[in-house]
Amino acid sequence: MNTTIKTLVVLVAALLLAFTLGKSIYEKEQLNQARTVANMVEHIGQWASQYRGVWIKEGKGQAVDLGSHLDTLTVTLANNDNSVTSQEQVETTLDFHLKNPALIQREISDLMQKNQNNTSYRITSDKYMNPKNSPTVFETDSIENMRKNNTLEYSEVKNGTLHYARALIATEACMRCHASAEKAPNSVRNLYPTQGYGYELGKVAGVISVTVPTTYSATSIFSAFDLLSLLTLLGVGLISFWVMRKR
Repeated sequence: MNTTIKTLVVLVAALLLAFTLGKSIYEKEQLNQARTVANMVEHIGQWASQYRGVWIKEGKGQAVDLGSHLDTLTVTLANNDNSVTSQEQVETTLDFHLKNPALIQREISDLMQKNQNNTSYRITSDKYMNPKNSPTVFETDSIENMRKNNTLEYSEVKNGTLHYARALIATEACMRCHASAEKAPNSVRNLYPTQGYGYELGKVAGVISVTVPTTYSATSIFSAFDLLSLLTLLGVGLISFWVMRKR
């Protein structure tokens, strides 16, 4: 085998190594991206839970869907002399609508999908209340796998997309609405009389489901390398070429 052929073999081997290493790094980066999104969703839920939900002021002339809130609080403004606003002055009355942590998380998810972000997420459970939150096949498999194997993560790559699920563990905040219909607040029970109950404290109740595109290409793979990695591979290639030339 002459020097030229040997050099070509070394270069091809180096490219294959670079492709394999790049693919591995790319997959880890995509998984880390999914985990970062799941972290964000958890933090949003924790923030809202500490206030037991958030009251949102209704905009003037805004139509509010029944399923978009759990309760309504009507506030009547006092006049300058501290007298109560009369019915004739009802335009000064403000309506506030309660959104619990799950509703807040879902609305942010809807906003991400509406803006056509490549990465998206949703909250789901096999004991869902709103039919919009019913689980997909992957999400159902994730919940079953986590309960069976006592794990907190599950993922798979299918049709160019990374599907990642992180367990949602039922906390005291979750149990206020999801333990049973009898113990749920009236505002929740009125909307969902029978479904969405049966959570067990400390057990897997559902998942944060994240999807991230994973289209492999030379550009996407090599973009996962940092400068040091590229220089290292280049150095290996040059040294291999010099060694082969010396023989």
